[in-house]
Amino acid sequence: MTAHRLLVSSAAGTDWARAPQPVRRRVVDLVADVVAVAGLASTRPELLALAATVGRDVPVGPATVVGSERGWPATTAAFLNGCAVAADQLQDGHRPARGHPAAHVVVAALAYAESWDASDTEFLSAVLAGYEVGTRIGRMMGGTPPGVHDIGTWGQVAASAALARLLAPGDIDVMSRALDLSAAAVLLTDARTVFAGRTGSHLFLGSSVQQGVSAALAAVAGLVPEPGAVRRHLAAVAAAQWSELEVGCDPSGWTRYEVLDGYVKVHPTCAHLHGVNDAIDELLADGIDADAVTEVEVRVFAGAAQFAEVAQNELAARFSVPTSVAIALATGRLDESTVTDEVVTSARVRALADRVRVVHDPQLDAGYPAGRPARVSVTLTDGSVRTRATGRPRWDADRAPDPAELAAKSERLLRHRFGGGAAAVLEAVHRLGDGGSVRQLGRLLRAGAGSATGGVANQ
Repeated sequence: MTAHRLLVSSAAGTDWARAPQPVRRRVVDLVADVVAVAGLASTRPELLALAATVGRDVPVGPATVVGSERGWPATTAAFLNGCAVAADQLQDGHRPARGHPAAHVVVAALAYAESWDASDTEFLSAVLAGYEVGTRIGRMMGGTPPGVHDIGTWGQVAASAALARLLAPGDIDVMSRALDLSAAAVLLTDARTVFAGRTGSHLFLGSSVQQGVSAALAAVAGLVPEPGAVRRHLAAVAAAQWSELEVGCDPSGWTRYEVLDGYVKVHPTCAHLHGVNDAIDELLADGIDADAVTEVEVRVFAGAAQFAEVAQNELAARFSVPTSVAIALATGRLDESTVTDEVVTSARVRALADRVRVVHDPQLDAGYPAGRPARVSVTLTDGSVRTRATGRPRWDADRAPDPAELAAKSERLLRHRFGGGAAAVLEAVHRLGDGGSVRQLGRLLRAGAGSATGGVANQ
């Protein structure tokens, strides 16, 4: 059996209920994380405007946009939720695959599971299938060319795999067509638009999910690609290297789960910055006083060294080593409440950011992608130097958070949008796989949007 056939066989037959307990729990936790992150972003002015504009031309439908009272067509819901989930740089990721699997697959599967009234276990099986397919393709690609962001490449194919599993469970031919059709039409998103803090970058994940959904629907309908596009076309347009796909695949299912090697984010920044952010957290815990800081030297691997510019707005700050360090020092923490335009442009943060020197240390390059190494040294007014070095960031792979920690993050983010209704939403997510209902989750999300302020209610 070819590598492609092994991959699609494993994907088509994915059964969340038969997966090991740690895998089942991780999948549910990822759903909660994606929903919470989308909820936080739903109050952004640019996303409110997008929902209002799109909503003028689409009828009411059966799917939910997080933060909206009305129902939406499934494809539109997947698009709008996809636009939201990466906006605050709190989405999940997978370091070895170099991308964001759950962010793509959850929003695709959630919209259609609600629209088609799929069971909770079928929804979770679809999420797991998409995650496992996408991360394997990402690992084998080995990254994207310079200037191309990972969103829209293998994440799009992952969304197609999730929907193919949901709509045609067990159908190997549909899964194969979905993957090849999606791979043949991947986006090549502009990394600079993301890193510069342009609001147009929100479009990339939503558009790739929408395109992935379309490819899966076409595959279900019977449209036929030229076989081999997953390897042939991605290798031609998006991959830095290419090798085999079949690791952990078996005709009877997965023998190894990539979902256990993924991460969720502690910090609202690009994951390349997380080693730096962890080191600053440790220094703050030791009692560093921002007013006593005269210089900060940040030594990082090549991937992180590119983020050395001082940011001019809160979106760009999420891709700035100097500004993210300065925010943490000035406010005592780096989270969704401190990465704001007001804080980023404050005189204190700007002054601190100007004292941060980013150095590419070639000796740290060998530590990526196994980790995201950083060495941060803070010089104080008394001449003393405090240093912390980090390797693999918190909440990544074997440093995964305790379920209670992750639940606390999800509920905190949900409270920004749903207030007192956050706990009920989180409980509805955690009941998935245990008699819960995707449609009930959608009803709670819509009800919470109606009782809160600042979301996309009535749009």
